[in-house]
Amino acid sequence: MKLRRYSLSLHIGSLFLILTSIVGGVLILISYNHAQALLAETAKQLSYENSRKIETEYKQSIGPILTTLDFLAFSTFVEKEHSPIDDKRWLASMALVFQKNPNLVALYFADNNGDFTIMRPLLDEQELRRFGAPKNAALYAQQTQINGQNDIFFLDEQFQQISHRQTFDNQFDPRERPWFLSAQHDGKIRLTEPYFFYFLKTHGVTLSRRSPDGQKVVGADFTLDSLSKQIDAIGFTENTKLILFDQKYNVLAQHEAGVSVTNTPAENRTKLEKSLFTPILHRMSSQVIYETVNDGDKDWSLTLTPVTLNPYVTLMLAEAAPHDALLSNLLSMRDQQLKVVIILLIVCFLAVGIIASRLARPLKNLVQLSDNITRFEFKKTRYPKSIIKEVANLSQSLQLMEHTLHDLLKLLHNTASNYDFNTLAKTLTQQSYQITRAETIVLYLFSNETESFITLTNHAIIPFNIDINDLLNETPWLKSQLQKDEVVHLSKQDNAIKKYRDQLFNTDVYLFPLLNRRQQLIGILNLGYERPITQAQSDKHAFLRELMSFAQIAKDNIDTLQQQKEVFYAFIELIASAVDTKSPQTRGHSQRVPKLVEWLAEATVTDTHYYPYFKMDTAQWEELHVASWLHDCGKITTPEYIFNKATKLETIYNRIHEIRMRFELLKLQAETDYWKGLAEGKDQTTLLAALEATHQTLDEEFHFVAQCNLGDEPMTNEKIERLHQIAQRSWKRTLDDQAGISLVEKQRAGQSRSLPVMEKLLDDKPSHCVTWESGNYSQETPQETWQDRFSLKPGKLLYNRGELHNLSVRHGALTEEEQFILNSHTVQTLMLLERLPYPEHLKNIPKIAACHHERMDGHGFPRGLTGEELSIQARIIAVADVFESLTFSGSPNPQVIRLSDVIERMTDMAVNGHLDPRLYLLFLENQLYQRYADTFMEEQSMTQIDSDAHIKRVKQYLRTMTHQ
Repeated sequence: MKLRRYSLSLHIGSLFLILTSIVGGVLILISYNHAQALLAETAKQLSYENSRKIETEYKQSIGPILTTLDFLAFSTFVEKEHSPIDDKRWLASMALVFQKNPNLVALYFADNNGDFTIMRPLLDEQELRRFGAPKNAALYAQQTQINGQNDIFFLDEQFQQISHRQTFDNQFDPRERPWFLSAQHDGKIRLTEPYFFYFLKTHGVTLSRRSPDGQKVVGADFTLDSLSKQIDAIGFTENTKLILFDQKYNVLAQHEAGVSVTNTPAENRTKLEKSLFTPILHRMSSQVIYETVNDGDKDWSLTLTPVTLNPYVTLMLAEAAPHDALLSNLLSMRDQQLKVVIILLIVCFLAVGIIASRLARPLKNLVQLSDNITRFEFKKTRYPKSIIKEVANLSQSLQLMEHTLHDLLKLLHNTASNYDFNTLAKTLTQQSYQITRAETIVLYLFSNETESFITLTNHAIIPFNIDINDLLNETPWLKSQLQKDEVVHLSKQDNAIKKYRDQLFNTDVYLFPLLNRRQQLIGILNLGYERPITQAQSDKHAFLRELMSFAQIAKDNIDTLQQQKEVFYAFIELIASAVDTKSPQTRGHSQRVPKLVEWLAEATVTDTHYYPYFKMDTAQWEELHVASWLHDCGKITTPEYIFNKATKLETIYNRIHEIRMRFELLKLQAETDYWKGLAEGKDQTTLLAALEATHQTLDEEFHFVAQCNLGDEPMTNEKIERLHQIAQRSWKRTLDDQAGISLVEKQRAGQSRSLPVMEKLLDDKPSHCVTWESGNYSQETPQETWQDRFSLKPGKLLYNRGELHNLSVRHGALTEEEQFILNSHTVQTLMLLERLPYPEHLKNIPKIAACHHERMDGHGFPRGLTGEELSIQARIIAVADVFESLTFSGSPNPQVIRLSDVIERMTDMAVNGHLDPRLYLLFLENQLYQRYADTFMEEQSMTQIDSDAHIKRVKQYLRTMTHQ
């Protein structure tokens, strides 16, 4: 509905006239009528609430006494024949009852024989004087018997006897007292009518009941004066009148009621029949009775509340309170409302005089908002609407200006900061719709693969069914205009659209070009309208044209960045491939590990049990991806022969061939000795037997050495001892061993020996020892060149190629020196990667990549970090690296790798502190081993795996670690 606007002068007169009339009249009328009705209703409600409050307070006051009587009736205290001061615990209990109930004046009990025992508190000087008690007495106890004996005891606060009087003049018979007579055999507590107390010489009432055996009666005395003092404190106001009746309407207590507890019932009844309480006299009800009474001067709210102490004791509490006191707050509120109404009327009339200045305020606000625009403080504020025509038009213009500038700067910021053109394309089409409200918005992008334009994003309400490539090919001038960075407008009546008129549902089509830095047409934004565009939409095209110019720059930047990233990734893969091609043992390792890392990381991110808070954003995924590709880049510095070392004597070649030639030489020497013996005339049979024995021994010893060279079996002490025995054989060298060697080798060999010389069959020569100084470490050990502290400890030598030293390796083919070189690839990885200048989101690549040989228990390398010191990403790569290494069959001695054996070994590593057990559980539970086997392993390696058993074993280990 269109909003009608009027002139400013008309608003001034009508607005305040309506305001003063409506506010004044309506508020006064509503306030007056509502206040009158509320006063009457509130008076009644307050009376009910006050009565209930008085009843509750009275029950709370008398309730503990009823409980005390019940408890005393069932206690052994009243059954035993003893002095009342013998039982200290009962004395303490009674003293506490008197302390908690100041209106209670006595507790006593009597039996059917007439024996009577009473306890009284001595609270003040008046009580002490009344009973002639010592000054420090706190409790009065009296015991009488029907034979006339009377014993009086005075006790201090610790219930110690301080005085005792005994007489034989007792004439008191409890069996004749009202409280004894009113106690029935049903054991219910009953209230006596007011009567004169024998000992206190004053009027009061008694609550009494019989014991379960019916032989004794217990009672509690209340003086009428004490009851009156009690109800003095529960009145609603100072003028409240209160009377406490029993069921026969005898006055038990009163407050300002014009009656007295010392008067006879007849005297009180005569006075009450002429008082405010007349309407409620002798009325019985289980509910509160409410009456309104007028005494000529004021109105009174009169209530009669039954106070049920138990089913047999019900009191009636009458209360009379003046209306004015009950409703004082409401009356004050009514008067306040009238004052507020009068003040509002005055303010409204004064508002007419200052309305002109008030109208200037919105104009001032618009000026302030326009100043914010000049300072580029765009908050995209929704300007308030106004029915004043001039103000509304100005507000709308400023709002449109601010929102347009705000959207432009926001779009420019998003365009400049976007690194994904697909996301940018969606933003462009969405913003184009918000700006122009075009029914058809399609963004085309030129594809180098198809050499044509493809649809990148489609934000169309009305589809555009014309093939943009056909349109451009059939209309050369159209493509030429776009390449000149000009916007092309096509209407449904143009000849260029004539062929496609039946397919076109738009009246107008606008094509916005997207060019690169080389002024090549790389994209087209298509805007189609169902109806002819308005001037406002046409004005938005200039805004959209500027946005497209910034999109061109962003597209070039995104393409350049993407090309650089592709080069970076290609270089990473090139390094990884170069490392893998150094040895058949590592062929494809750097390609398979990243894929397994990706699978395990996905399982960890989606996990909600072991790592519920572990998440990775796009930057962290890229960081992990690069680190997984480069985790073994340090192996590029590792000598190739260490990777390919299949036997213990292998360096650049297998030196077992040298050993074989020495054995051949020894066999030939044995033959020479045979012929020499024949020439000397020795026995041929003996010589031949010795020759055959020597040849057989040498064959067996060489076979043993060859088996040791393979390293298939562990080297025991017996095998090493036999090697040393075989090594003691000697052969004669007659040629210079330093001829034809390099200067470095001569330096290692030392002084040349005179020829011929006898040498050992197997030997560790000085020339076999390659020191760090003669290696590639510039006269320094690795620890001296490393700038960080690592757990790897290099030996004294860079290489030890001694024949006995290598053959004596107990497990595998690598010596300690070669194992250090192989393990130090993690250090080289860290040092190489730390030299690269990373962007901020990739700065953790060295730490992630170089820690794949660390262990959870801190016994790994290169730094010996514990699990808490390792990132989850580093632990993921460690699991993937171990699994891939165990499953790859490209070792120097290839054999079939069974998947079940690999999982068994991985489980051992997870429970002995090597691998992260939680990551390994995710590896098992998501069956990543099977996914990897299906992708990379041969069929004969796939064996059945009881994953539940392995999972149970790892979980048991985790529970054990948790309890520790």
